[in-house]
Amino acid sequence: MSGSAQPDGRKLPAWLAGRGLTPRLKWSAGIDGSLTGLCRARESGDLIATDSTGGLTRINSLGRTISLVRSSPPAVAISWSDDGSHGAIIAGEHQVFRFDRSLKLLHRMSLPDVCLAIAVAPFGHHIAVSLANGTTLIFNERDRKIAQFESYRPLSFLSFCATEPLLFGAAEHGLICCHHFTGAPVWQQTDWANVGALQLTGEGDLLYTASFTHGVQAFNGDGESVGSYVVDGTVNRVGVSYEPDHLILSTVEQGLYWLEADGNIQWHTTVSDKIVDVLCDPLGEGCVIGLDEQGIFQLDWQAQS
Repeated sequence: MSGSAQPDGRKLPAWLAGRGLTPRLKWSAGIDGSLTGLCRARESGDLIATDSTGGLTRINSLGRTISLVRSSPPAVAISWSDDGSHGAIIAGEHQVFRFDRSLKLLHRMSLPDVCLAIAVAPFGHHIAVSLANGTTLIFNERDRKIAQFESYRPLSFLSFCATEPLLFGAAEHGLICCHHFTGAPVWQQTDWANVGALQLTGEGDLLYTASFTHGVQAFNGDGESVGSYVVDGTVNRVGVSYEPDHLILSTVEQGLYWLEADGNIQWHTTVSDKIVDVLCDPLGEGCVIGLDEQGIFQLDWQAQS
């Protein structure tokens, strides 16, 4: 790969080669400031990124910026609907901003405690916000609170199921759970591993937690442990395809791993920048890597498969 270049003439990053089946770099994109957050609208393929300057950037599936706004305070967490119609951020400690597809600000809310995590439902009709006091709130599209529930540990990660009215959550220390949109508990499970990220397949039949020295822990839709993925390093981020075909993992040591569902490592590498997040393509054909200073990279293995 030495000396190779992208179609636009820029040199390919050295870390792309790695070991195993080298991916193709479809595109890369820079943003203002340092990258602080990244999420995907799974149906439209658009990415939404936040940065240290307060920027909120929408990038289409070709890597082109199509919308850019700024929020004050800057975003500390972000989520977007699968259909791309609506999204929300936690701004500062207590505020939640809701946006439409074009990043027009629709609503803002001030909540009574520090906000930890946010999730937007697949069609953008509901959002969930967890608070530091252990309360999780669910709002409809008019920002009317329709449900709330308490957890014995505050939830730092939230994700709506794409096919059922269910909300999954995880605490940083030892708890994963599932609740109905009404707030009613479905199940709750104690997991003794610390958690750095929560991801689920499209139908919510499998959940994955990035559990640091315990690797990636896998659970079925009822919260029962079904296995784990262990790699060299301390796993802090995980992304999974809509069907459980592929996973992308990152480690505290700046390692990246592309795995098949059976645990076979197809590619791994080490980058020279802090990894902010990793997202798996819904079809399992590639992934997105978000780096602190170097920007966003869309990788693709489809041509080799």
